[in-house]
Amino acid sequence: MNSHVLREYDLIVQGQVSGWHQKVFYLEEASFRSLVALIERETEKQDPTNLSAVAAFTHFRGRPAMKLSQWVGLLRLPDGTILEILPKTHQGGEDPKACREVLLRMLTATDERFKVAPPGELDPARKPLYEVFLSYALAGFRAALRRGVPHAYVTVEEERAGLRGKLNLNRQVRQLPSRSHLLHVTFDEYLPDRPETRLVRSSVERIARQTTMHHTRRLARETLQVLEGVLLSQNVEADFERWRLERGNAHFAPLKALARLILLDLNPLASGEKVQSLSVLFDMNKVYEAYVAWMLRRDHPDWVIRTQVKEKSLGTLHGNPVFNLKPDLHITLPDGEVVIADTKWKRLKNDPKKAFEVKQDDAYQMLAYSIKYQNPGGQLWLLYPRTPDGPPTDVTIQYPQDRSLVIRQVDL
Repeated sequence: MNSHVLREYDLIVQGQVSGWHQKVFYLEEASFRSLVALIERETEKQDPTNLSAVAAFTHFRGRPAMKLSQWVGLLRLPDGTILEILPKTHQGGEDPKACREVLLRMLTATDERFKVAPPGELDPARKPLYEVFLSYALAGFRAALRRGVPHAYVTVEEERAGLRGKLNLNRQVRQLPSRSHLLHVTFDEYLPDRPETRLVRSSVERIARQTTMHHTRRLARETLQVLEGVLLSQNVEADFERWRLERGNAHFAPLKALARLILLDLNPLASGEKVQSLSVLFDMNKVYEAYVAWMLRRDHPDWVIRTQVKEKSLGTLHGNPVFNLKPDLHITLPDGEVVIADTKWKRLKNDPKKAFEVKQDDAYQMLAYSIKYQNPGGQLWLLYPRTPDGPPTDVTIQYPQDRSLVIRQVDL
């Protein structure tokens, strides 16, 4: 299995062989065609109106190429090639481990699949992203199973020497004389074999088969012992449809997303066909926005923070609102002051002459937010990840009517 590490906004060029050459990543022709098909499929799934949502198609020195965007995660091609796309975290340089650490820190805070339970290892980010996903899923399964395995009453019909439950008279009267000493009975038995546990069992089995890490495989095999008596899922989609949990089994609820990750998103054989492409991608714009909101709520529990508010529009046309205004964060401070903030997964530069590389469109948009959401004198924030070459302190830009735009950086 060939695995390559890239970063967001890298350029992938069709070449003779796969690998890096003079800071350009080349992908063998057949793999490149498969990647193009996968990117087109993923783009259609994420944003059908934007043909360059995941990557933009271009050329490099006469060769077909694609420019990655802000999407990070895992791409697996039909030939087994794995492309691990990591964020440019600005603080970790070119170190893949540092990039993974930041990504995992953000996902653990914002993505339900990674919140369930962190792996017991001291340093999960040292492993490839594929193995990290397997470790996080397994840790979530184990944490839930420690709180109990859901059971359900299952109707059992069998032939036995003693009476249990109800006698099946219709079958008993037709019993052969040679077997008259046996009774046909029907009874309910409290068993762990149900759709939810079957999906978890199948997920853990797959982790045990797919991982290349001895520690993960050992933990997966230990976990399978807890699920003794649970069968493998014979129809994954049908079992997901039948997923129902009683109040006492609510601790199993987060496992549905983990099982989907393992059995569908990370499973190239999910449809029963030959090995296909697969992808698990995260939009860093959305991940960063959610992470900043999580940090603000953690550090300022007395603030009221709402995300993606859609209450206002810039104007009206024939009495109908037009140009909706949707700030990332609407923050109400304890004294009632309203702060409007947008998160920007971009790099600043310490150059006041160029407004620190803040885009003019963003500045106009923030002013529109202020006019509609705030009283004169309101404060606006643009929140960027902290970079070594960004401004050393917060920067305040004065707007009319005593409004102000504060450029702030967030430590990841």
